[in-house]
Amino acid sequence: MICSLSIFGQVQSYKGQVKDPSGKALEGITVTSTESKNKTLTNVDGQFSIQVKKGTKITFSGIGIESKTIEVDVAGSINVVLNLKFAELNEVVVVGFGTQKKVNLTGSVVTLKNEDLTKRQVATSSNLLQGLAPGVTVTQQSGRPGADGATINIRGLSSIYAGQGPLILIDGVVSSLDNIDPNAIETISILKDAASTAVYGARAANGVVLVTTKRATTKGLQLSFNSYFTKQSATNIPKRASAIDFMKLSNVAQQNSTGNPAAFLYAQALIDKYSTTAPNNMDVIDNDWVKLLFVNSGLMQNHNVTVNAGGEKLSMFTSLTFMDQKGIIPNTNFKRTDIRVNPDLKVSNKFSIKGVFNYTENRTTSPSTGSADFIIRQAIGIIPIGAAKFGEGMYGNAGQSNNRNPLAQAEAGGTTEVITNSLLSKIGFTYSPIKNIEIEAFTARELWIPNTKTLVKNVNIYQPNIAANTYDYVGVWPGTNSLSESYSTNVRSTFLAQTTYTGQYKDHNLKVLVGAQSEQFAYRGINASRTDFTNQNLPYLNLGTNNRNNAGGAYETAIAGFYSRINYNYNQKYLLEVNGRYDGSSRFSQASDKQWGFFPSASAGWIFTKEKIFDGLSKYIAFGKLRASYGSLGNQSLSSIYPFSANYTTGSNAYFNGITNVGYALLDAPNPNITWEKSTQKNIGIDLTFAKHFSVTADYFIREISDILLIRPIPTYVSMNSPYINAGTMENKGWELTVNYKTKIGKLGVNITALVSDVTNNVTSLPGVPYLDGGSVRTTVGQPLYSYFGYQALGYFQSDADIAASPTHFFVPKPGDIKYADINNDGKVDATDRTFIGNNFPKYEYSFNMNFNYNNFDLSLFFQGVGKRENYLTGTGAYPFYAADFIPGVLESHKDYWTPTNPNAKFPRLLPAIGVNGTTSSFWITDAAYLRLKNVNLSYRLPNAITRKLKINSAKIFVSGQNLYTFTKFWEGYDPEINNQNAEFYPLMKTITGGININF
Repeated sequence: MICSLSIFGQVQSYKGQVKDPSGKALEGITVTSTESKNKTLTNVDGQFSIQVKKGTKITFSGIGIESKTIEVDVAGSINVVLNLKFAELNEVVVVGFGTQKKVNLTGSVVTLKNEDLTKRQVATSSNLLQGLAPGVTVTQQSGRPGADGATINIRGLSSIYAGQGPLILIDGVVSSLDNIDPNAIETISILKDAASTAVYGARAANGVVLVTTKRATTKGLQLSFNSYFTKQSATNIPKRASAIDFMKLSNVAQQNSTGNPAAFLYAQALIDKYSTTAPNNMDVIDNDWVKLLFVNSGLMQNHNVTVNAGGEKLSMFTSLTFMDQKGIIPNTNFKRTDIRVNPDLKVSNKFSIKGVFNYTENRTTSPSTGSADFIIRQAIGIIPIGAAKFGEGMYGNAGQSNNRNPLAQAEAGGTTEVITNSLLSKIGFTYSPIKNIEIEAFTARELWIPNTKTLVKNVNIYQPNIAANTYDYVGVWPGTNSLSESYSTNVRSTFLAQTTYTGQYKDHNLKVLVGAQSEQFAYRGINASRTDFTNQNLPYLNLGTNNRNNAGGAYETAIAGFYSRINYNYNQKYLLEVNGRYDGSSRFSQASDKQWGFFPSASAGWIFTKEKIFDGLSKYIAFGKLRASYGSLGNQSLSSIYPFSANYTTGSNAYFNGITNVGYALLDAPNPNITWEKSTQKNIGIDLTFAKHFSVTADYFIREISDILLIRPIPTYVSMNSPYINAGTMENKGWELTVNYKTKIGKLGVNITALVSDVTNNVTSLPGVPYLDGGSVRTTVGQPLYSYFGYQALGYFQSDADIAASPTHFFVPKPGDIKYADINNDGKVDATDRTFIGNNFPKYEYSFNMNFNYNNFDLSLFFQGVGKRENYLTGTGAYPFYAADFIPGVLESHKDYWTPTNPNAKFPRLLPAIGVNGTTSSFWITDAAYLRLKNVNLSYRLPNAITRKLKINSAKIFVSGQNLYTFTKFWEGYDPEINNQNAEFYPLMKTITGGININF
């Protein structure tokens, strides 16, 4: 009896694992003995070990978890399942060189999961981010296949000449979002502040985007098939005026220009003929070039097969994707073939190997005699009475003196084909030699080989012979056929090794990371071209007879760094993180001691709802955390490879003693003292989860950029490019807000997320450079980057009396011309009256993501918009009868022009050329704020009774639409999201998609 009691009172070791109802391991769950108060935490695999007496009760608790208490009555393994009250708080988030529980984050990090991304069917992954993360500006500038990727800015613009985009890593390797197949993405983490990005040092000033690809997650064999077809059409295209309107407006412009009301470019008899005679492609020609050009279906198709194969030791995720995106104008196309294999090998409980192998072939086709954007601009702006096409291979001169015909360029002028083959190989291991220590290392090599072939063909030009009722051959355009080819190899090699220590002592939790990383990049390229091919359908360089040119180049860069991170928390309540990275870059001079720099950060968090004072409020506030961070980062992304070194060029040959000697000339002025830009960032934030359905995250940040890389002007007689210098400073201030509402109403599930953010940029100094001028755009102290600079428009001069009563202008005005403000009140309007009149960077970006599910139906609605933005409309898109490189026509909107009886017209008086009315002014700046129904997705999951009969695990059919409708006050026919509004743009695509997902 005494012996039995002794055993009952002994302290024993109990081990176990904690999971959620779906079987996912729960990390960071507190396991507490109710008797001894001894406690421990579960590890990343949900495992724990605790010393307690038999018969003792132990409690499992955690933030966002329903606590559970059990009695330990038998020896052995204890497996516990805990219900989640707020599952998102227990998510594990990918951060720099590791993972953390979301509840313990002290930096500003947004994580997007696969289910957040797959509702949009897009060709390039960069477009997936739009509207899903506050403070992340994603702008798509083109819908052209192969070039429809988006630009990404995190928390505003941060540089002038250095890179402004974030560092993007896919499975730890530097890459581009547009290089990754959307089907392969598991999660995307966006790191926005210094606390979360400092471990990336000299390349992290603009934020970091971490992409994690899918891996095998289950045992056995699972097969998935995903397929969809998409119909594309332009979101907005300006409407062209008819031939009759063109001729009438041309006459008005001529009369305004000459002052002679009897001046006509087109006789009334001709106009009357057009009114009574249908277009016949002979003596009555009325072409809508946009309709002629936009003839393609714009069909896109995507087919993906994935295989999940998992065993006790070896598991493998395999993905095969084929995508074909056709453009809406001839000879625009993009194809991608992507093969990915991600294997995992568990050698032992302590040692495992992980690999990534990815092959991609991208094929992009576009017209060669002009960019697709230019061809579209010409189609929008060219005169309607020019002949387009008379038959197969017979093109008109489009009413152009140079015979340049946009339809001929697109259909028959040749193509540029870019084929890029890329291969990524990554192999690494994880080894845990002793408890709490984990060693990880990998080596990766990415090779991509772009091969570009541009064939320019001559097009046969004809003109009508009205008398003979036939068409006469008049020559070819452009007059010379040509072929150029370029080929390059690009190799990026990466090596990383790091060690992580995780320890716990009572309520103290510590995690220490130390590591080293190196990266080398090598480029080799050649190109060659020839002209005058006898048979232009045999595009081989050796068949060209003239202008034989060839060139080549090579360069290498490298970066290396040592990094560390320390995470400490006390009782899962007080959080501290310290990061540091010591980086070296080959872009800066080692001799001048500018090659290496240290980039530190620190952050802290307080989960204030764990304080006893909040116990009584837990039914209102389930979770609350305050965060603050401070750190310094770098930016070394210059276009110049070696700005500290003198660069020379050939071509400066000298003639001595009857012999031509090859000469070299200094091309770039060097600056050995140049170094990276520095970005000091401060962030404060709060995370709140309310007990009834709501959660809120808010951040305020200040970003101070110093040592901005500027180009210091030097006298032109020096005959070399100006050097880079570290001189300028600027500041970004902003805020971000995310609100989520989630509930269940009977069978209806509701999940709504609203985001809004804003950032204000201000240039604070430009030493030695009074301003940077880009024509209508100027950067100067006290203003945001790239602000519009010009005259302040005051409407129109309405009469001669109005002109006489106004300050003297820099031109001789007429009624109907634009009137400008005399800013300095000196009685005249001249260049000194120019001022800042707007800025194009979006402000008050917002989005609403609404998801509803009912039984087997899922519906999502995604709205995205910008609350304030100025966009400058110029060139063909704005001015009647204006084009710098072709004979122009007019648009339907140009019919609303000034006359004495239409004093509040949209456009000034008509002139054959825009003249002074085209001067940069606020007149042409328009409110580009918008709200867009970005995506709608409706899906239906087949009932289990049907899938069992079909012998499949699950199936879903869906229909979706992208860019369906836009609410805006912007110019009719133009897209407010696109910056370039002179009508030279490939429009964004409105899409309708139908597809199916099947899991076997």
